[in-house]
Amino acid sequence: MIVVRGDKAGLAGTHDRILLGAGGPDTSAEAARYAFREAEARGCVLDVVRAWRRPAHPAADPAAAPAEAPERDHEERARAELDGLLRDAMAEHPGVRVHRTTVEGPARKVLVHRSAAADLVIVGARRRQGHFGLQLGRVAHTLLHHADCPVAVVPQRV
Repeated sequence: MIVVRGDKAGLAGTHDRILLGAGGPDTSAEAARYAFREAEARGCVLDVVRAWRRPAHPAADPAAAPAEAPERDHEERARAELDGLLRDAMAEHPGVRVHRTTVEGPARKVLVHRSAAADLVIVGARRRQGHFGLQLGRVAHTLLHHADCPVAVVPQRV
Protein backbone atom coordinates (compact mmCIF):
# COMPACT_ATOMS: atom_id res chain seq x y z
CA MET A 1 0.00 0.00 0.00
CA ILE A 2 1.37 3.41 -0.94
CA VAL A 3 -0.12 6.66 0.33
CA VAL A 4 0.91 9.72 -1.64
CA ARG A 5 1.35 12.69 0.67
CA GLY A 6 3.99 15.22 1.63
CA ASP A 7 5.68 18.37 0.44
CA LYS A 8 6.43 19.32 -3.18
CA ALA A 9 10.07 18.19 -3.00
CA GLY A 10 9.14 14.77 -1.65
CA LEU A 11 6.38 14.33 -4.20
CA ALA A 12 8.67 15.42 -7.04
CA GLY A 13 11.41 13.01 -5.94
CA THR A 14 14.09 15.69 -5.70
CA HIS A 15 15.75 14.46 -2.49
CA ASP A 16 17.26 11.37 -4.21
CA ARG A 17 16.77 9.46 -0.96
CA ILE A 18 14.53 6.60 0.14
CA LEU A 19 14.03 6.08 3.85
CA LEU A 20 13.52 2.59 5.27
CA GLY A 21 12.28 2.27 8.84
CA ALA A 22 13.90 -1.00 9.89
CA GLY A 23 11.87 -2.92 12.42
CA GLY A 24 12.29 -6.56 13.33
CA PRO A 25 12.70 -9.38 10.80
CA ASP A 26 9.09 -10.45 11.40
CA THR A 27 7.83 -7.17 9.92
CA SER A 28 10.66 -5.69 7.85
CA ALA A 29 12.26 -8.33 5.62
CA GLU A 30 9.87 -7.72 2.70
CA ALA A 31 10.04 -3.96 3.28
CA ALA A 32 13.85 -4.11 3.04
CA ARG A 33 13.70 -6.01 -0.27
CA TYR A 34 11.17 -3.50 -1.62
CA ALA A 35 13.32 -0.55 -0.47
CA PHE A 36 16.41 -1.92 -2.22
CA ARG A 37 14.47 -2.48 -5.46
CA GLU A 38 13.10 1.09 -5.33
CA ALA A 39 16.51 2.63 -4.56
CA GLU A 40 18.09 0.67 -7.40
CA ALA A 41 15.35 1.64 -9.88
CA ARG A 42 15.55 5.32 -8.90
CA GLY A 43 19.35 5.39 -8.62
CA CYS A 44 19.19 7.02 -5.22
CA VAL A 45 20.55 6.54 -1.70
CA LEU A 46 18.79 4.17 0.66
CA ASP A 47 18.77 5.63 4.17
CA VAL A 48 18.03 2.80 6.62
CA VAL A 49 17.16 3.75 10.19
CA ARG A 50 16.78 1.44 13.18
CA ALA A 51 15.46 3.23 16.26
CA TRP A 52 16.14 1.87 19.71
CA ARG A 53 15.11 2.92 23.19
CA ARG A 54 16.96 3.33 26.46
CA PRO A 55 15.67 1.13 29.26
CA ALA A 56 12.99 2.92 31.27
CA HIS A 57 14.60 1.79 34.51
CA PRO A 58 18.33 1.42 35.14
CA ALA A 59 19.73 -1.88 36.37
CA ALA A 60 18.68 -2.76 39.93
CA ASP A 61 22.32 -3.13 41.05
CA PRO A 62 24.27 -0.04 39.86
CA ALA A 63 27.56 -1.69 40.84
CA ALA A 64 26.88 -4.61 38.50
CA ALA A 65 27.69 -2.67 35.32
CA PRO A 66 28.79 0.82 34.33
CA ALA A 67 25.96 3.26 33.64
CA GLU A 68 26.85 3.35 29.92
CA ALA A 69 26.82 -0.43 29.45
CA PRO A 70 23.04 -0.96 29.12
CA GLU A 71 22.75 1.89 26.64
CA ARG A 72 25.69 0.61 24.61
CA ASP A 73 24.23 -2.92 24.70
CA HIS A 74 20.91 -1.67 23.28
CA GLU A 75 22.64 0.29 20.55
CA GLU A 76 24.88 -2.66 19.61
CA ARG A 77 21.86 -4.99 19.53
CA ALA A 78 20.04 -2.53 17.23
CA ARG A 79 23.09 -2.37 14.96
CA ALA A 80 23.35 -6.19 14.82
CA GLU A 81 19.64 -6.52 14.02
CA LEU A 82 20.01 -3.93 11.28
CA ASP A 83 22.99 -5.77 9.77
CA GLY A 84 21.07 -9.05 9.83
CA LEU A 85 18.01 -7.51 8.20
CA LEU A 86 20.02 -5.94 5.35
CA ARG A 87 22.49 -8.74 4.63
CA ASP A 88 20.53 -10.59 1.90
CA ALA A 89 19.11 -7.50 0.21
CA MET A 90 22.55 -5.86 0.06
CA ALA A 91 23.97 -8.99 -1.58
CA GLU A 92 21.15 -8.98 -4.17
CA HIS A 93 21.57 -5.25 -4.92
CA PRO A 94 25.30 -4.46 -4.58
CA GLY A 95 25.01 -1.20 -6.54
CA VAL A 96 22.65 0.46 -4.07
CA ARG A 97 24.28 3.10 -1.88
CA VAL A 98 23.17 2.41 1.69
CA HIS A 99 23.45 4.70 4.68
CA ARG A 100 22.77 2.78 7.92
CA THR A 101 21.92 4.54 11.16
CA THR A 102 20.83 3.51 14.62
CA VAL A 103 19.10 6.26 16.58
CA GLU A 104 17.91 6.38 20.17
CA GLY A 105 14.29 7.48 20.34
CA PRO A 106 10.75 6.52 19.37
CA ALA A 107 10.75 5.15 15.82
CA ARG A 108 7.63 7.03 14.78
CA LYS A 109 9.12 10.40 15.76
CA VAL A 110 12.53 9.63 14.26
CA LEU A 111 11.01 8.56 10.93
CA VAL A 112 8.54 11.44 10.67
CA HIS A 113 11.43 13.87 11.25
CA ARG A 114 13.64 12.15 8.64
CA SER A 115 10.79 11.91 6.11
CA ALA A 116 11.28 15.63 5.39
CA ALA A 117 14.46 14.76 3.44
CA ALA A 118 13.10 11.66 1.64
CA ASP A 119 11.21 10.92 -1.55
CA LEU A 120 9.58 7.83 -0.06
CA VAL A 121 9.48 6.27 3.39
CA ILE A 122 9.01 2.50 3.62
CA VAL A 123 7.94 0.43 6.63
CA GLY A 124 6.77 -3.12 7.05
CA ALA A 125 3.55 -4.48 8.50
CA ARG A 126 2.31 -7.84 9.70
CA ARG A 127 -0.50 -9.67 8.03
CA ARG A 128 -3.22 -10.53 10.52
CA GLN A 129 -3.78 -14.25 10.83
CA GLY A 130 -7.31 -15.26 9.79
CA HIS A 131 -8.26 -11.71 8.72
CA PHE A 132 -7.97 -9.64 5.60
CA GLY A 133 -5.77 -6.59 5.67
CA LEU A 134 -2.69 -5.50 7.53
CA GLN A 135 -1.98 -5.02 11.18
CA LEU A 136 -0.63 -1.48 11.30
CA GLY A 137 1.45 -0.55 14.31
CA ARG A 138 2.05 2.88 15.78
CA VAL A 139 4.93 3.66 13.44
CA ALA A 140 3.06 2.94 10.19
CA HIS A 141 -0.07 4.67 11.46
CA THR A 142 1.87 7.80 12.45
CA LEU A 143 3.73 7.93 9.14
CA LEU A 144 0.52 7.58 7.14
CA HIS A 145 -0.82 10.67 8.89
CA HIS A 146 2.27 12.82 9.40
CA ALA A 147 5.12 11.96 6.99
CA ASP A 148 6.45 14.70 4.72
CA CYS A 149 6.69 12.35 1.73
CA PRO A 150 4.81 9.39 0.24
CA VAL A 151 4.62 6.31 2.48
CA ALA A 152 4.80 2.64 1.43
CA VAL A 153 3.60 0.03 3.91
CA VAL A 154 4.87 -3.37 2.77
CA PRO A 155 3.20 -6.50 4.15
CA GLN A 156 5.40 -9.27 5.47
CA ARG A 157 4.75 -12.63 3.81
CA VAL A 158 3.46 -15.26 6.17
